[in-house]
Amino acid sequence: MKNKGKSIDELSLIAKHLEIKGDLNGAGDLKIDGKINGNINLEGNLFLSEYAEIKGNISAINFECNGFLEGNMHVKEKLTIGSKSKIIGDIKTKILIIEEGAEINGKCIAAKDNPEE
Repeated sequence: MKNKGKSIDELSLIAKHLEIKGDLNGAGDLKIDGKINGNINLEGNLFLSEYAEIKGNISAINFECNGFLEGNMHVKEKLTIGSKSKIIGDIKTKILIIEEGAEINGKCIAAKDNPEE
């Protein structure tokens, strides 16, 4: 997944054995295998593995979700929801891809033109 505009060639990892309480803010790409209890505001791409658990709101350029998320999300470009995902919360994005088997409980807005941006 490439970030349109800014190019930051860094990938940060939150490993399976880590649990973070608090908000995360930053740029670059982030892969999460662990647990986070807090909001994520990322100027980059976010990857959630099937082991990841997030309780908080998410804002990112692109987002590939394969884990558990309880919170609302605003994805500026493309959101891919994998078959092992479970999402409880509202979704707002431009491009939405949902694989068979994914669970979503919330409102979804997928529109090319976003009046709030």
